[in-house]
Amino acid sequence: MRLACVGNALYDVVAFVETDFASRFGFHAGSTVHLDRAGMEPILSAIAKSSRGAGGGAVNTAKVFASLGHGAAFAGMVGDDELGASFRGDLDACGIESYVQVGRGRTGTFCAMIAPDGERTVAVAPELAPRLDPSAIPDEFFSSGSTLYVDGFIAANPDALRSLTRRAVGAGMGIALDVAGFRIAVKHRELFLELIRSVCSWTFMNEDEFIALSQTGVDEGLKDFSASAPGTVIVKRAETGAVCVSDGYLLESAVRPIRATDTTGAGDAFAAGFLSAALRGEPLARCLRLGNRVAEQAIQVPGMALDGDRLRRAASTVL
Repeated sequence: MRLACVGNALYDVVAFVETDFASRFGFHAGSTVHLDRAGMEPILSAIAKSSRGAGGGAVNTAKVFASLGHGAAFAGMVGDDELGASFRGDLDACGIESYVQVGRGRTGTFCAMIAPDGERTVAVAPELAPRLDPSAIPDEFFSSGSTLYVDGFIAANPDALRSLTRRAVGAGMGIALDVAGFRIAVKHRELFLELIRSVCSWTFMNEDEFIALSQTGVDEGLKDFSASAPGTVIVKRAETGAVCVSDGYLLESAVRPIRATDTTGAGDAFAAGFLSAALRGEPLARCLRLGNRVAEQAIQVPGMALDGDRLRRAASTVL
């Protein structure tokens, strides 16, 4: 069982900061800001202590999937800088097959600033991350015994996303898509709908992303939306759990109330847990429960600093 993940390669920095830290840089607390690396550097320099490592949605999913004891690969683009070297070293340390492309320039960065009250302000400098060349990914990445997991941010280059899914279909792979963001779901709605209705075996999204694609709420619209999708549609609902539909069968799974240390990668961890059960042919209810249990583990640590043994023990308790 192998998950071949493709997405934006971002070096993650997660820090617990003072209440006014984000505002010192002109950010509204709780916002997400996109900037360049020149704008990111003063922020990183001001952070005294942080959790750091290879990140981005697809990498987070690959890390958790590998920690659960399965095979994982990642394709993305980094720069020929120190962060790019650290990114590749982190993949190796996690046991993830690396198909990372290296370009001339800077590696993308993601910085989560978490205030004492838990409010999370995010700064992202994509840099080279969106410039992945799908045609340069070797054929061996697309093996028939694997499942393609693609981060929806790849839709910023629609031709790239279509190329990836075509190659996966040609190799006989299943395809899992994470929609990844409200804004990109709005901008590329027709592309996402095209893929969901034609090639996706699993589609993961949160409530806002579902509303952007379906133009209706989850409770009233999920079954109708799924009627035109041959695969399973999963909606992550944060602290209330998750709901999914497969072959007209709707199922919900609640989560236990747990105080979150850091929500970075929680949805990515959920997808890894869900797919680890789904690819073994487990019942849909167990797929949801395992996704929730794995996400519970992810939100109790900063960044994606998961202990593999602890994660596998927690997963083994899911009935």
